[in-house]
Amino acid sequence: MATVREPTTASTPLRPRRNLLRALGALFVTTATAPFPVRSRSSDPPLVFGVVPYLSARKLAQLYEPIRAWFAATLAQPVTLESAPDYRAHFARTAGGEYDFIATSPYFGRIAQQRHGMVGLARPSTPLEPLLIVLPQSPIRTLSDLKGRKIATSDPWANLTLAARRLFREQGWVIGRDLYLEPTGSHANSFAHLQQGLADAAVVSVTAITQLNLAADRYRILYRFPPSPPLLYLAHRRLGESRLAQLRRALLAWSAQEGQAVFARLGHGTLQPITDADWDALDPFVADFDQLVAGGHA
Repeated sequence: MATVREPTTASTPLRPRRNLLRALGALFVTTATAPFPVRSRSSDPPLVFGVVPYLSARKLAQLYEPIRAWFAATLAQPVTLESAPDYRAHFARTAGGEYDFIATSPYFGRIAQQRHGMVGLARPSTPLEPLLIVLPQSPIRTLSDLKGRKIATSDPWANLTLAARRLFREQGWVIGRDLYLEPTGSHANSFAHLQQGLADAAVVSVTAITQLNLAADRYRILYRFPPSPPLLYLAHRRLGESRLAQLRRALLAWSAQEGQAVFARLGHGTLQPITDADWDALDPFVADFDQLVAGGHA
């Protein structure tokens, strides 16, 4: 069963994702079968798979419903798919233990692993590659041309936004004085803001461009951020060490075999283990986040 609460935008009121994805979930079919025996009872409560709300509810359902269905078939237990109105709510629900599995923003995953009882399952083989894009005909040609401009971004707490904040600090700029960040609610909304002239540039990712099927002639890349570890898949340690180890192995194998098409649509390649180097690479983002929250700028 798929249940997701939709993120809000400036022009779209919050809709009950629980009802929306319950209906959408019926549209998807999976051939996943349980790769290892798991004792489960029909009376067991549903497990919850939480996805960070970087796209609309409908798009998240299209992309992640097959993974939800695989979790359910593999564990022989109902699994629901949920997101949240925004990154802050997704973070709070993760911290509160509401999710059994998450597909989450990279540094959110690091915080969940360090502070919220989650353990890593896997990461996509493709890195997170943030981009600063403008329209093809835009007069903006260099980073210095962004001064005084408005930049659309999905969410104040998104990994991409923290990367942009760091870049602008390195230019010696103060956000809110020298340029402006405009949270839009999703990558699709950020691109829409750009097209409609509501923003001069947008921060998106290569993966989001793939998932949204954006043609290359609809934007121009102004700046490529350094790549970093991508979206992470984690599970709560309450599922048990043995069960988690089996699930991790099965998920990696599925991504390279029957699930290849699922992860190709996501632009994830196959899945691979999360390494110590991946975790360590996310620590600067965690430090930036803690500083942002402590300073009251989040």
